[in-house]
Amino acid sequence: MRALLLALLVATAGAAQPTSPAAAVRALDEAVAAFDYEAAETLALEALALGDALTLDQAVDVHSTLGVLLHRRGAAVGARRQFEAALRLDPGLALDPRFAAPDTIEFFEEVRGDVASTPGPATPGEIRYVVLTDPRPAAALRSLALPGWGQFYKGDVAKGRAFAVAGGLVGGGAVAAAIGYEVTNADYLEARGDSAEITRLYDVKNVWFKARNSLLLGAGVVWAAATLDALVSGGPAVPGATDPSRLSVEPAPAVGGVLLRARF
Repeated sequence: MRALLLALLVATAGAAQPTSPAAAVRALDEAVAAFDYEAAETLALEALALGDALTLDQAVDVHSTLGVLLHRRGAAVGARRQFEAALRLDPGLALDPRFAAPDTIEFFEEVRGDVASTPGPATPGEIRYVVLTDPRPAAALRSLALPGWGQFYKGDVAKGRAFAVAGGLVGGGAVAAAIGYEVTNADYLEARGDSAEITRLYDVKNVWFKARNSLLLGAGVVWAAATLDALVSGGPAVPGATDPSRLSVEPAPAVGGVLLRARF
């Protein structure tokens, strides 16, 4: 029993250890060899997150591999960044034609020419590159389409739920008010004879009219706040740097609006 418990503790401790650079690069190479390019791209990003733990050769391997993977799926801008990083670390780098397609090799050589014509450090091997992915533009587009979606995309679940609930309430309310207005307005236009009834219908349809406009305005505020929050908060974290964000937008369900906070 003690032996089993000890084995379990050792296994748990081993699982809790961070992935070593060698293991990360090996997993990346295995995914590429298995033609699992989607998994390989994820593994490459995870390997780059190890930062200075990577050796020079490992960093060159990961950057160049990720560049090929990105160019393969048409992400030329990202591929250029990876190739530039690899070439600044190893100016004599060449891609393996068994892995890289001819158009990718042609693009890589174009990047090589651009890097060669751009002044760089005298000792590129001493430079470490940290690739940061900024989720905010993609998150802003998602929140523009649906409040809260961008926050969920960035991993801010609590704020995403708040914006989603607020958007659902005001959006659903606006639809209900619009239907109420159309129905009562039709009744008002068809009313004949009884002036008291006509006045009542006018007052009712006017209430629906104001409610619809107010809720539409509220929906616009929620949409704008969710989009702005997705755009200005949750940027990429630079290791060792303090959070530069001084502006945040937060939903305030208690008052039916949003809070704009600024830190000084």
